[in-house]
Amino acid sequence: MSNIFQGAHDFQVDKLKIEVTNISSSSSGIGPLKDLEHHIAAEALHDSAERCDAPKCHPETRVAVQDDLYGWIENGDVDNPSNMKWVTGPAGTGKTAVMGSLSDRCKKNGLPVTSFFFSSAGSNGRRTKTAFVTTIAHQIAQHRQDLKDAIASAIEADTIVFKRNLDVQMETLVLAPLRTIVGGPNARLRLS
Repeated sequence: MSNIFQGAHDFQVDKLKIEVTNISSSSSGIGPLKDLEHHIAAEALHDSAERCDAPKCHPETRVAVQDDLYGWIENGDVDNPSNMKWVTGPAGTGKTAVMGSLSDRCKKNGLPVTSFFFSSAGSNGRRTKTAFVTTIAHQIAQHRQDLKDAIASAIEADTIVFKRNLDVQMETLVLAPLRTIVGGPNARLRLS
């Protein structure tokens, strides 16, 4: 803009009005949620094409474990309330199969599903932690408009959040938006 009058002389401008509008919602110029989408590991989702042949529980197997986990998802554990359920066991005992089947069951019953299936034999996105938080944030944004808006605002406020460490990403993209919507650090969240 500074060059348009370069070399000009002997003239007068009256009632000049210049309006400049710059709209930019992210560092990439594509919008915050599209920017987020470019940083996820879609192949790590429970229903991704890469996982189409992933192990699932055969019908009538591991029913007690699946029912216990499903009950915790729906109702929590009144005797021992916690925000996280940890599934452990030796390699090859069916943890991935149980969680894959549980994810399918939740989705079938209309419960929101947010998952990340790591795999040392999978694609790069599943072998590393790099896209873990962004993938979780992307899925959370799919469940409720207010969370989608809060996550988009967080990305707009910190356009280089994808370059930050996972702790900062988790706080910025997941925890802070959830706190904003739910109303405090101790509030119980139902996405559906």
